[in-house]
Amino acid sequence: MNWNQLDIWIVAIYLLLMLGMSLWHKRFASANLENFFLGGRKIPGWLNGISYTAALVSPDAATGYGGLAVVTGAFISWWYLSRFGLALFIGGVLFAVFWRRLNLFTSLEFYDLRFQSRAASAMRIWIAVRTSLIAMPAWTGITLLAAYKIMGPAFGLTKTETLYLVVPVSFLFVFFSGYKGVVISNLIQMSIFFVGTITLAGLTLAHFGGPVAMTATIGHVFNSTHPEILHMMPPANHDVFPLMAAMAWLFGQSIGYGGDAAPMGGAMEGQRILSTRTPAEALTMYVVTAVSMFILLLLVTLPSISATVMWPELRAAGADRELVYGRLMKELLPHGAMGLLVAAMMAATMSVVGDNLNFGSQVMVSDIYRRWFVKSASERHYMIIGKIAMGIIVCLAIAVVYNVSIITNVAIFMLQLSAAELPANWAQWWWWRFNGAARIAASFGGAVLFCIVVLGPKLLMFLNIPWAQDLILPWWWQTLLVMGLTTVLWVTVALVTKPDPDQLLNGFYQRVRPLGFWKPYRTRYAPLPKTPVKPIIRGVGIAIEGFIAVSLLIQGLTQMWFGKYLIGVAELTGSVILFIVFKKLANSYLLYLTSRTENVIIPGDTQQGLPAPDK
Repeated sequence: MNWNQLDIWIVAIYLLLMLGMSLWHKRFASANLENFFLGGRKIPGWLNGISYTAALVSPDAATGYGGLAVVTGAFISWWYLSRFGLALFIGGVLFAVFWRRLNLFTSLEFYDLRFQSRAASAMRIWIAVRTSLIAMPAWTGITLLAAYKIMGPAFGLTKTETLYLVVPVSFLFVFFSGYKGVVISNLIQMSIFFVGTITLAGLTLAHFGGPVAMTATIGHVFNSTHPEILHMMPPANHDVFPLMAAMAWLFGQSIGYGGDAAPMGGAMEGQRILSTRTPAEALTMYVVTAVSMFILLLLVTLPSISATVMWPELRAAGADRELVYGRLMKELLPHGAMGLLVAAMMAATMSVVGDNLNFGSQVMVSDIYRRWFVKSASERHYMIIGKIAMGIIVCLAIAVVYNVSIITNVAIFMLQLSAAELPANWAQWWWWRFNGAARIAASFGGAVLFCIVVLGPKLLMFLNIPWAQDLILPWWWQTLLVMGLTTVLWVTVALVTKPDPDQLLNGFYQRVRPLGFWKPYRTRYAPLPKTPVKPIIRGVGIAIEGFIAVSLLIQGLTQMWFGKYLIGVAELTGSVILFIVFKKLANSYLLYLTSRTENVIIPGDTQQGLPAPDK
């Protein structure tokens, strides 16, 4: 084990700091359910953005993305830019304001407003079970597994020893502190994570003698066999991440994003929106998330690319490349810095585990237990049930740790499953004709189609059917095929079944004033616009502009890492200019949305907080 007294003291002080912070917030969190699960709805947007990054960037980022960087190269950034970049800006620009204005306790309550009771109940129980008993245990499990893949090579810890080190402190922390404590601690934890990862990145550059020397070394080793390792864009043909896979991520994750605030791939997003102080700050949450998350991912993936020179055997088929970041830590970190980075990884683990437990238990209490079993009990009763729910999720997550070996396989499986119904999430906001039957068809029919396309061929192979191998498509084609088939299914169902009752749709429209195709209801309150799709196109355009700005930021920093300073500075300058333009356009768009909804009163919302529109 590569510990000394200084490392141990750093880790011990960090653990004591977290426990002290959890006890500090105990009184506030114990006051009521809204304090425990939503921080009293007084969380600033920027702080929620950092916290959401903490929930998304964990040791599984260092191991999963680090491992992918080993077998891809400089274009690894497009793995997460295509997956999250446009999606986050679409969610922020087009939907965050509407979600926050609804002032719900959990985003799943949306279904009761939008659909008839039978369809709403089916959707709410399905999403609740999927979120609290499948998604949260799975994401928590692979986070704990990633912590082992860091601690294992660095210190020789086993899975069980890693769990003993991480799980009790994480559980006790969220048990006492509630959501507010989690969010504030996320800021500290991400600061530690940032310092730790940037330290290792600097040491990696120093190990090679600087960016230019490092790039020359990588080129010398791989130019004859894998020249794409220094390419900035995914190549057309690549075994792991070709250009088509990036396109599948981009369209598969962006189309429909924001229409559901509890997607399987970014589960606790609704909690972040609903706990912000104002609708305008909900947009801030998304932008801060995009920028901070991509920078942190860059800090763990770039050193992993360089480490390929040190351990080229990790590129071989069958090698556990997800061990690369832990090996890099052990190789380069001096005493003291090792303790700092261990604290950073523990901080990231605790952030994700705490977030997942808090959000998963919120859904389990509100959308399962209180909705179906005990509808009227004291706040204290539900608080106790929430803490029991945390224990259930932890147990399921530990089961994942002992039954999964490759993290990215779980991530791709989860995201493929959620992508099936994503386009329907836009339809439920933008098309009045989208009814409860179509919603059921999208969610449950999409899952069935996913099983047929993705799992069916694997079952046939298991049964030794000789032609089954020919049915297995690359995962990016599987994703697009399932999305397309599911969309055809729910559009057909919507058109051949009756619309939802007029009173229900009118009530939803009055409360939300959604964008899109609501002609029968909009004409009752305001003149019908000539092109109802124009405001949506305008919002999508602003989101694309923000996506380009953040992509240039990440690409520019990547160029600087590889010593290409001129083009790096040019891309960073372009990014700054585009962010300034984005801010101006987004503020103008918020004023437009305000003008649509300024006379709408949302029950219980006393802090709508949007700026007054220009007269």
